[in-house]
Amino acid sequence: MPDTLTWAALLARWTEFAASSVALPDSGEPGRWKRAVPQVITLQSVTHALAEVGELDLAEIPVALDRAAVSVREAVGALADIWSGEALTSEAFELCEDAELALHLAESIGLEWVVESESLEAMHPGEILEALVETELVAELLIATPRVSVFKQSPAAHLRPALWDDEVIGADAEMIDAFLNIGGEVVISGLTPQRQAYRQFDFAKGGPVRDLVAPTALGVAAGQPLLVPAISGGVVCPVTLGPRAGMELDPIPVVFAESRDDL
Repeated sequence: MPDTLTWAALLARWTEFAASSVALPDSGEPGRWKRAVPQVITLQSVTHALAEVGELDLAEIPVALDRAAVSVREAVGALADIWSGEALTSEAFELCEDAELALHLAESIGLEWVVESESLEAMHPGEILEALVETELVAELLIATPRVSVFKQSPAAHLRPALWDDEVIGADAEMIDAFLNIGGEVVISGLTPQRQAYRQFDFAKGGPVRDLVAPTALGVAAGQPLLVPAISGGVVCPVTLGPRAGMELDPIPVVFAESRDDL
């Protein structure tokens, strides 16, 4: 019901915006906004729809992302033409930026595992990586650095499939799930944008003080990345071992970034 209400509220706002724009002059800045009404509505609707792409049937996701990319590209191009010779206003720029970020987030979605136990310490994933790439169905896999503690609520792995198919993803997920649960307890949080966890240090306090979890689409944060690329482009990546066993770390806070300002 909340999603329905949200879309109803958005539709009412867009309808009101379109109706009120009729009274705007045809020239100057008001005239530009009058001509930009279709693009404004397109960018806002695509931005909100992309937040729900993980709820689609898996087979529909690639087509939905392609259509969204075309819509964003065309709307951004049309706004640039409307403001030709002039800098985009801050409002128009933010519309474009929000839509492009929503697209980058949606394009990174995949199956995510989150630590359920107080901590998780993964082994080296070498054996399962060979088995996963043999299927040619994994596009990208991030996984917890071997022998480095990852704490509760932090992501432990993220799989982006090369083929959006329930049966295929399920088989790969079972293999990764079994591997991760050797070093702790994990749960699958569903289809989410790819996230990285960064261990941040305060050497005045003697070491790590928190782990910051952020969508990779927001950019790189300060700190030591806790997830390493294990498969990229369907090819196994070298995965180095963490520190020697026995270097235990007490749990530290896990915090979450929602925007670039939080990085």
